[in-house]
Amino acid sequence: MLFGFGVHPVTLDPTILKINYPYYGQGPWYVSVFTLSSRSWYKLESYCLPRESIRIKRSGQAVVGGKIFWVGSEKFYSDDGISNKIYMLVSFDLISHQFQVINMPEQMLVGEFLPPYFISQLEDSIIISGSFNFGDFRFIYAWEIEVDDAEVSSYRLLFTIPYPAQHELKLIGFTKDKEPIVEASFLQQFHHSLQVFNRSYESFQDVGVEANHGSFFIGQYKESLMLVNEQSMEIII
Repeated sequence: MLFGFGVHPVTLDPTILKINYPYYGQGPWYVSVFTLSSRSWYKLESYCLPRESIRIKRSGQAVVGGKIFWVGSEKFYSDDGISNKIYMLVSFDLISHQFQVINMPEQMLVGEFLPPYFISQLEDSIIISGSFNFGDFRFIYAWEIEVDDAEVSSYRLLFTIPYPAQHELKLIGFTKDKEPIVEASFLQQFHHSLQVFNRSYESFQDVGVEANHGSFFIGQYKESLMLVNEQSMEIII
């Protein structure tokens, strides 16, 4: 089960999606939509859904241009039985309540830019991020992409930032000053911390907030920034 959340761009009606499909292999999608104005759930018809073979990655979401975006994947098998997975964007239109599949440029998915991929947003741009090894360091990277209808209209490598190889960083959002906010993990430590990249010192600074792995979500609404602990459903800032 996967949940999505967005706000209708015209009526400002909060909308919740509940997405169900088999965890292993292919199988039908079952998607229910709840809007605050109706105060009820209804099931989407099959023509609104993407291909059954597509799976949405549990790596966050972005809400841009009246649509919710996720990273999706689809597995293919060659004649000799070897599997191959491709990655794409999956969107849900908050007005028409229909899904769309958007191919990502090949340049973003080759070389050192290997999965897992994470999604966030910076103002009206979608951000796809990840990390890779390079000697004694790891680098966190972010691609900024613009989507026009069902195609990626532009993309650029926004940054690559080195950090010690014994750490793990996951980009989850940005401050109002457009500085990266990451969830950081350290070897032999149970809790993860939130850190912000300081451009003046060219390093990440701990902001003093800790939680379990994958429990933070950053959302942006108009000029406000919300940091939510998904375990306690507590809005922190």
